[in-house]
Amino acid sequence: MEAVDAYVRGAMEKKHVPGVSVAVVRDGKVVLAKGYGLADAEQDVPATAETVYQLASVTKTFTAGAVMMLVKDGKLSLDDRIGDRLKDLPEAWKVVTVRQLLTHTSGIKSYTSVKDFHTMARRDFAPREILDLMAKEPLEFPPGERWQYSNTGYFLLGLLIEEASGRPYAEFMAERIFRPLGMARTRVNDLKAIIPGRARGYARDGETLVNGEYVSPTQPFSAGALVSSVADMAKWDATLSAATLLDRATLDAMWTPAKLNGGGAADYGLGWQVVETNGHRTVAHGGGIPGFSTQILRFPDDKLSVVVLTNLEGGHAGGMARGIAVLFLPDLADGPAEAIADADPETTGRLRSLFDGAAKGEVDPALFTEEAGKVLVPRINESKPMIAALGALKTFQLIERKDSDDGRSLKYRAAFDNATLRASYVLDQAGKIRGVRIQPEE
Repeated sequence: MEAVDAYVRGAMEKKHVPGVSVAVVRDGKVVLAKGYGLADAEQDVPATAETVYQLASVTKTFTAGAVMMLVKDGKLSLDDRIGDRLKDLPEAWKVVTVRQLLTHTSGIKSYTSVKDFHTMARRDFAPREILDLMAKEPLEFPPGERWQYSNTGYFLLGLLIEEASGRPYAEFMAERIFRPLGMARTRVNDLKAIIPGRARGYARDGETLVNGEYVSPTQPFSAGALVSSVADMAKWDATLSAATLLDRATLDAMWTPAKLNGGGAADYGLGWQVVETNGHRTVAHGGGIPGFSTQILRFPDDKLSVVVLTNLEGGHAGGMARGIAVLFLPDLADGPAEAIADADPETTGRLRSLFDGAAKGEVDPALFTEEAGKVLVPRINESKPMIAALGALKTFQLIERKDSDDGRSLKYRAAFDNATLRASYVLDQAGKIRGVRIQPEE
């Protein structure tokens, strides 16, 4: 596994990641499970295969699995309306189904997109308080019409697990998943508890490593509050491969793209991203929370799985997992990004200006939809030191365009003096930014 070691250490150095733990499973065997760097930079504690990280949204794969177990038990149905199971929900939410929560097609706005929500990271919320953040908000779209990531949906699924099972979420997960699989280091996070092997989470303030922000686990709950190790995650992968905890028909359903009302399909099933990567069927989920970046990446037909857990906010776990997978399946590698004909240079100019504004901490809110602007503009402006450190933006080339009924998706290759990024934008019909994702070009 020298190639994996060299790749991970190189990626850590390039991205300034303090600690990483990796598991690789090939043909049903764990061929690598180890740590790199430091789980605790202050105490000089090395990362290992047993180091415990916050999983963030990788939690959703477990929450979805728990829901499907209750469906198998006959205690839930995917077509149950949530208003028939949970009390005192907003009227517009009541017709949403369990399936639509699982597939992010409910139309219920994500509570993490509430303006200034990130400033409330330390606050403990009761479940009703989280729901009340969104209770007066209209649905983003009619249920089933399109796909839009919603942490509120997975928070509601946790409440449904409790309602259907009659047990607290943490207790149900431990009894039905963690203990049967021997996942001794996996649990719902509790920042007051002593958790052996717990990694400290970090962030970067320019070039300086700093402690990650405290986030109350009451906020992510069933959408992102689990902690685990790569050794335990290999056990989760094993049961998925062998179809022991969940049967094959259930897993096939979870790994089938969700159908939309108009006949299209999302790149997401029941709790998992479902895509093809250069012809290889891929089921995956990533996660990010202050202090941590995580990824589980599975290629079922190739019998290859990679888990990467890092203790750095924005720690590029997804890119690292993909890079490790390429070492085993070389044709997963993307070819060089080639520019395509740009029929709308005016839009390209506006999108390029986002980086100019970010480098000054002065992003123009007019580039965004009203809702997206409330969330994204403050976050992008806060990234001023990181964007400025990239140097001058030399080229900004369109490499992919996809049109849809409700807008378009554009991907660019942004070459700076000190790095090259890929910037993906989702625009509405008026050309306003609904979403943006920026990641390093591997």
